[in-house]
Amino acid sequence: MTQARRRVAIVGFGPRGLGALEALVRHALVTGTSVAIDVFDPSRWPGAGPSFSPDESEICLLNLPLRSISLPPPPPCSGVQQDFSTWLKDRLQDGAQDGDAYLPRALLGTYLHERYKALWAQLPEAVSVEHHQARVNAAHQDQTGWRLQCADHSHGPYEHVLMSLGQPQTNPDPQLERWRRHAHRHGLPLCAAYPGHALIEAADAWAGRIVGIRGLALSSLDVIRMLTLGLGGRFEGKRYIASGREPARIIPFSLDGQPPAPKPLNAALDARFDPLPDEDAAFEAALHAALSGAADAGPSALFGALGAAVARVIHSVGGAVEQDDIQDWLQQEVATAGSQEQLATSDALRCGIRQAEGQDLPTIGYTVGQLWRKWQPLLRCVYDSRPIPPNTARTFTAFDEGLKRYSYGAPIETARQLLTLIETGLVDPRAADDPDIRLRPEGWEIQAEDTAVIADVMIDSVLPSPALGQVTEPLVSGLLETRVLSAPDDGLGARCGADAVLVREDGTPVQGLGLAGRLSNGSSIASDSIHDCFGDIGDRWAATVLQPT
Repeated sequence: MTQARRRVAIVGFGPRGLGALEALVRHALVTGTSVAIDVFDPSRWPGAGPSFSPDESEICLLNLPLRSISLPPPPPCSGVQQDFSTWLKDRLQDGAQDGDAYLPRALLGTYLHERYKALWAQLPEAVSVEHHQARVNAAHQDQTGWRLQCADHSHGPYEHVLMSLGQPQTNPDPQLERWRRHAHRHGLPLCAAYPGHALIEAADAWAGRIVGIRGLALSSLDVIRMLTLGLGGRFEGKRYIASGREPARIIPFSLDGQPPAPKPLNAALDARFDPLPDEDAAFEAALHAALSGAADAGPSALFGALGAAVARVIHSVGGAVEQDDIQDWLQQEVATAGSQEQLATSDALRCGIRQAEGQDLPTIGYTVGQLWRKWQPLLRCVYDSRPIPPNTARTFTAFDEGLKRYSYGAPIETARQLLTLIETGLVDPRAADDPDIRLRPEGWEIQAEDTAVIADVMIDSVLPSPALGQVTEPLVSGLLETRVLSAPDDGLGARCGADAVLVREDGTPVQGLGLAGRLSNGSSIASDSIHDCFGDIGDRWAATVLQPT
């Protein structure tokens, strides 16, 4: 008797969608299941997604050195068996062997796109894949399964649909909404940070103008590079050589004015922060205990294991630190992330660079952040494999988000470039809260201490929150209206099981519908990493999809 072919859809096909597809193919090969897979994404670069688009500006760099990019191999049927670094050797004359290099995101996107094409060309007979270059606007379930609606075509029915949407359309936050009305009323440029090539094209008209940048995280560093290197400027040692096409001044601002800390300069310095095997075991045990305990458990349950590792790292390089000081730092981080950091932007940059270069002893914060980065795979493995009470989810995800200023740190060369631009006066970073931004007909007046400056161009580099209530993507908002999607009332993402299957408010699974990525924040954690796109959730999802009926 011939096995009926299963029908599955993946909506959103960047790296996470590719990871899900590869997991599905692997499970199909093992189980001998016949499956037809439709993937939906409007991009012409399936597998890459907007963040890694092969046609993105080369100014936009990965925030991981080459040595830290370790993706699992594709299914054995795939025509690409090389890892990213090996694949690069045939494409780059210089730097391909340098594990400490930070490469353009477009290069990784090209690899992922080619990885998808190679898999598609070598699919086993039992598996078929079709890419629909279209956006899905709605999903509904009938007696035959799930049906997806694009602009003028309906697709399905599908036994299972996985939504892997990356960053969907969202409502602007109140500040940005006011700014949009203000920009429209007065004809002022208000731009998004990405795509980078579009921003560089627009910036050609901004020579001699003052440009504000909302945010001072990794994306703002991309923007600063686009407004300098992208406009023909260059760095020679510690000097910036202007092209004459740059803005007169660039003013990035955030609530605290703190830039992301650079990652360690090289593999040897990075290895200083490697946890020892007994520290791994202690952290994992504490994590299991915290997530299996009371409903209000939080990251403080990890502080014993974390504090011991921090002290050992600092002592190992000749530093001196007391456990009480480490625990005080961690408790302050839980109470108000970043409140311990009091340095001005340029001083914080110098301090971070010297620590990354090994010239200064690592501070408590820098050490905590590097250890947390090293432990993220273990954190995801344990956290994502079980249901998490909402209060615990909120405190854990907030702690992880706050530490991103260290754990998702910048390439050290980018930090050095930013410091050079600040010292030349081209970049003028500020700490500015909402009341410190006054709207004027000629632009945005940014107040800092006793000085104010008016930016007549504004760039938004702040990544929207993954809270479901702010999402306007038609597919998601429609499922929210029908209560298929649910989330706690505390800004978390959708409730999902460990296999990405959605969970209703009453705790029952939504048969045949899954969600993976940022919109499941709280049910999963630390999902912004490229490694998470190819992680355990996709494998568990594939096993659920192809289990015998």
